[in-house]
Amino acid sequence: MRFYIASGLENIDRVKTVIGTLTEKGHEITHDWTLHGDVRGEGEETMSSVANAEAFAVISSDCVILMLPGGRGTHTELGLALASRSNKRIILWSETGDEFGGGEKTCGFYHHSAIERLCCSFDQLLDYVKEL
Repeated sequence: MRFYIASGLENIDRVKTVIGTLTEKGHEITHDWTLHGDVRGEGEETMSSVANAEAFAVISSDCVILMLPGGRGTHTELGLALASRSNKRIILWSETGDEFGGGEKTCGFYHHSAIERLCCSFDQLLDYVKEL
């Protein structure tokens, strides 16, 4: 399975753990943004290159896992995943579920019928992805 992990920069260590878990099972990551991290201050050429690579990575994945909380990039990647959903599984994870209950932290697209929402501990998420 080809996969992509989308998340906010504050989750970088957890994203690396999920990437390691999936690659150990023989799955292939389409783009590992944790290797370059935040590129907002790196100039237009770098930002453009990364944006193109990440967009292609989402579209060409069989599975996109979005780990909340996420920033603007994560939500853009969610949109790309939904737009290309016919060829992929979309999993949206929250540790608390606060983002799924409405209010300020939610996004209407979190409730799209193509999205599989998970609310569980990080350890339970790791157990879940081991079965993908």
